[in-house]
Amino acid sequence: MPTCSRLDHVTSLKHGVARFAQATICILILFLSQPVHADEFKVLDAYTRYASSPAVNNPSDYIGWLKQQPQFQGGKLDNLPTRAIVLHYVDVRKMLNGLGYGDAEIEEISIGHTDSNVLFIVRPKSGRGFIVNRGMPGAGGISTQIAELGALGVTYAIHIGTAGLLGSQLPYASLIVSSGSYKDGAAFLLSSSAEEAAEQIAYPDAGLSDAIEQQLTRAGVTHARGLGFTSPVYYFQKAGLLKALLGFRFDPDKAPGFVEMEQASFFVTSRLSNVKSASIVAGSDRAVPTGDIVKQEFFDGDMDRFLALALRHAILTLSEQP
Repeated sequence: MPTCSRLDHVTSLKHGVARFAQATICILILFLSQPVHADEFKVLDAYTRYASSPAVNNPSDYIGWLKQQPQFQGGKLDNLPTRAIVLHYVDVRKMLNGLGYGDAEIEEISIGHTDSNVLFIVRPKSGRGFIVNRGMPGAGGISTQIAELGALGVTYAIHIGTAGLLGSQLPYASLIVSSGSYKDGAAFLLSSSAEEAAEQIAYPDAGLSDAIEQQLTRAGVTHARGLGFTSPVYYFQKAGLLKALLGFRFDPDKAPGFVEMEQASFFVTSRLSNVKSASIVAGSDRAVPTGDIVKQEFFDGDMDRFLALALRHAILTLSEQP
């Protein structure tokens, strides 16, 4: 027969097991009563995860609808020039006039339904006709424009705009023919495969870019080749990012020399639209590292002159393409 001390030990052991069981149940109840959260949706991951899935919103559908509207019936959007320039400048007609194209040679057509997308159809007295599309900023603007130009039959296109230079790598008062641009989010979103989504740089058509450079060289125009970094915004850019680009710690041959807003998405959308494309920019400002801050300096020369120069030679280059 067990002694009192042994009975006390058994009773204590039973109570300890019971308390442990109660604690375990409480922990389980507490855990199970908490809401179960699924993994958060990661937007930037999703941009590339579905690269191989089919695309929707074909620009040809919009152009087909547009041609049925009263103002475009009768073939107004048919048989347009197959060469185009997307020019980021407000008064396109003024610049064309300055290059010698009269108002009688220029037809202005607004094809935007919810935005101010304007085409200047130029049919000169001699030489090949071309389109100048007044540029809209950022990925949404440029990707819409080049997709619709492709749907209208354009096969060659040159983008012309301004850029912020990074450090002293590239000079002011010089046209810069882009050799490619680091992608913005839209360019990643537009990828057609996992392999393309993994690439960090979007490239122009090499043949058209070379043709621009050859045209500038023959004319004795000061120019350079440069790699860009596409930022889809101008205001509120991050100083930390600019400092990282200025102090590029990766392959020095892939250090960007300027920041602009459209090139990467322009190049990718051009490929999707079967358009051979290139880009010319001119430096309008410069990011300069100054201690712990990045200082922005502005070019005090005539930017209009350089944009007009780029337009002149873009027209000549496109006229020579087969």
